[in-house]
Amino acid sequence: MQGDVDFRRYVGGTAWPAQKARKRFREQYVGREREPYGLWATILKESGEYIGCCGLVGDAPAPHLAYYIARPFWGRGFATEAASALVTFGFEDRALPRIVATVEKGHRVSEHILEKLGFHIVRDETIAHSARIISYYELTCGSPQRTEN
Repeated sequence: MQGDVDFRRYVGGTAWPAQKARKRFREQYVGREREPYGLWATILKESGEYIGCCGLVGDAPAPHLAYYIARPFWGRGFATEAASALVTFGFEDRALPRIVATVEKGHRVSEHILEKLGFHIVRDETIAHSARIISYYELTCGSPQRTEN
């Protein structure tokens, strides 16, 4: 995923060489299965295929919702399914008071996912020395969560 130019345009930066992506994956994600916060491998149930990584990143009381799905699996509802499950996990299992998320302004698919789950925009921030604008969202426990398309 990190080597895919289309994927990287939504998360910032340029495509990574495969060696860098593998190294970061091993160092930051492998072997952390007992930690409740962090990115988790997202596996397609039917085939066991790795399709991305999703999770709650950071620490309580307001971890950051993250969902990264490989391009061949875009448009199939996997990001929405993962994000919804993580919101439920955060509020019901971890008793979090709120969950935050960021998305590049104009990335309509990710904006739609967050809005569909009931997140509301808090602010926009321009990244210094770039044309990128990042929208900050939050969802508080007890807020009405929407699920319609």
